[in-house]
Amino acid sequence: MEVEDAPGLAPPATARPAGRPSRFPAFDAPGFLRLWLMGWIWNSTRWMATFLGSYLVNELTASPLLVQLVGASMFAPMFFGGPLAGAVADRFDRRTTILRQLALLAPLAVLMGLVTMNGALSAWMVYPFVLAVGIGGVVDWTSRRALLYDLVGDERAPNALALEMVSMAGGTTLGALFGGAIIEFIGEGEAFLVMAGFYIACFALLLGVASPPRRQAASGSSVVTDAVHGLRVIRRNEALVGVLAVTVVMNFFYFTFMPLVPVFAEELEVNALLAGILASGNGFGMMLGSLLWAAWAVRQRGFLYVAGSFGAMLFLLLFAAIPWYPGALLFVMLAGLSASAFGTMQGVLMMTAAEPEMRGRAMGVLGMAIGTLPFGMVSLGLLAQATTPALAVVISVAAGFLVLGACLARYRAVVSLR
Repeated sequence: MEVEDAPGLAPPATARPAGRPSRFPAFDAPGFLRLWLMGWIWNSTRWMATFLGSYLVNELTASPLLVQLVGASMFAPMFFGGPLAGAVADRFDRRTTILRQLALLAPLAVLMGLVTMNGALSAWMVYPFVLAVGIGGVVDWTSRRALLYDLVGDERAPNALALEMVSMAGGTTLGALFGGAIIEFIGEGEAFLVMAGFYIACFALLLGVASPPRRQAASGSSVVTDAVHGLRVIRRNEALVGVLAVTVVMNFFYFTFMPLVPVFAEELEVNALLAGILASGNGFGMMLGSLLWAAWAVRQRGFLYVAGSFGAMLFLLLFAAIPWYPGALLFVMLAGLSASAFGTMQGVLMMTAAEPEMRGRAMGVLGMAIGTLPFGMVSLGLLAQATTPALAVVISVAAGFLVLGACLARYRAVVSLR
């Protein structure tokens, strides 16, 4: 696709200050710190919405399937809107796009809080709210991450994307923890109001970040045409198709368990606070692992991507099988630690291989692969409804091992990616 140069186009500076090189050079880029802190807050709010929605639906319906549909609603926009949102990120100003979605989500969270505090909440109301947060998630995934890459440049991008995974994992941890703590000590409706405050904080942080000059997709074609073009370009690269295949497997067979954590916690007979701690365990493990990958110059990225996927599913199997809260918490943290290798490397592998004018669409296609998550959530929910949550997770992970092995046999080039 042809591109046109934006006025004053200049590549982001990559020079580092004199002296000892920084272990986290991305922080030297102007605006990166604000964007990174915003990632922490945004991801905390996103997972707080997932935990809060799952908790409320479980409380109102006691149905594992309906609980899983909360997660499905959150991630459905990734599958159906990922490539389109990626084309939007490449065509329009990324900063403005993010600001607009935050301005819509804040009043919606206030409305949900007021309805809940007045005792008028019904289970069905949770789904459109979580769907709106999910749409915001796909905008954040494509526009903010591409904006982050624009800010730091090619040299510091791997470190920046690893640090971004830290904020994502940390947000997963804090979101579930905040959700459980606020429900336990303050109230369910008040949790929605806290979320609204988080959206406002994100808005304020992003106002202080300037949009860097960049190469944009030419405006002669439509956004839909741009999205289709992006799919065609990526399809020709077998290694990247392999990255997407592993992403599909992990999101269909691994990450699907997260909305069921309140159900596991109920079976372990713990309160809302301990349920929130359990739900945060996966994110805490991912955060620790992501810090390691950010501080360490990884050479064998493809190998780490694959090894982390296998390790995550192994520890998830142990989490589902143990009927003891401390053991379950330990194994879900170890699962997250392994999954951090997968989560950190997938973005690096996609973004570093994409042309500057294609980065939004690269993340959009990756988002579409992640968007298979709701289909896995519904499947796991049906299986849990027919059997038990623990047995359903064990069966799902066992199938995931087999499918992941088949994918790697077909796309061997993934393992050797650097």
